[in-house]
Amino acid sequence: MEIRFSVVIPLYNKEGYVLETIKSVFNQTFSNYEVIVVNDASTDNSLEIVKSINDKRVRIIEHHKNRGLSATRNTGISNAKNEFIAFLDADDCWDIGFLEKIKELIIKNPKEHVFGTFYKEVINGKLFTPKVNVPNKKAGTSWVIDDFFALNKRNLIITQSCLVVKKIAFKSIGGYAEGITFAEDIEFYIRCFNMFNLVYAFQPFHFQKKDVMFSITNSSITEKEYPLLDKFLGKSDSTDSFINHNLYCFCRRFKNENEIKKMKFYRKKINKRKLTLIKLMLIYLPQPLYLALLKLKKIMLRFGLNPTSY
Repeated sequence: MEIRFSVVIPLYNKEGYVLETIKSVFNQTFSNYEVIVVNDASTDNSLEIVKSINDKRVRIIEHHKNRGLSATRNTGISNAKNEFIAFLDADDCWDIGFLEKIKELIIKNPKEHVFGTFYKEVINGKLFTPKVNVPNKKAGTSWVIDDFFALNKRNLIITQSCLVVKKIAFKSIGGYAEGITFAEDIEFYIRCFNMFNLVYAFQPFHFQKKDVMFSITNSSITEKEYPLLDKFLGKSDSTDSFINHNLYCFCRRFKNENEIKKMKFYRKKINKRKLTLIKLMLIYLPQPLYLALLKLKKIMLRFGLNPTSY
């Protein structure tokens, strides 16, 4: 079985990061791949930096106007030549063994369609291990997850940059929803993992930068289009719990931005019985006290501490 990857890198204004990102692909111990950089109308020197790379494995596709992350990923998917599509954001990096590990998962599970690994977060230059619903004793192991949602009621166990999907699977799942400009990954996961299992390695092979400016879209958090997750309710109890957790996350994001009206909109949607006491306290905490807690968290992050309600 010959395995080939198409590595899709969406690019928008990442001149300070994209070269390191692509180098992390070139450094892979497995080398049977192509790199597709989809430039989403960057206004900095990102495109020029990629064009300066003299390597036949790299293809550049350009959007003439900024279309957003979902459209950029979809462009990469439609132009991919290989059977397996790996996604890597232009400010993130892989460990040298990422593609090798995914190849192992594919060989051991030839009938599966979706593969992924764990990750670490980089905040203010410091590495953090996200708190997830996977027992520590499973570290270093791999298995097939048949209920993705049951394990994702805290931080996600994967990111888009440690996800590999068999190209044919997109015929069933559909592409990324282009009308959504925030949490498009959450909406995609709901469609994807209601159809397919996840073959998963609980080992960190991806380093996600959480403090990078300039997203693939050039609008603020409050201006973005959020997914309508309510339409997926009723598929299963675990899916419903996953949706409820993400409604809580949306609520918190608007509270962080001091957007009280939108915060209350999402707070009404949440099934409060499924929230922990800490989560309930946070979404009802008076705003001055809540903002003071946010400032305290930022100070703690500088010292390598990352308190979370998850």
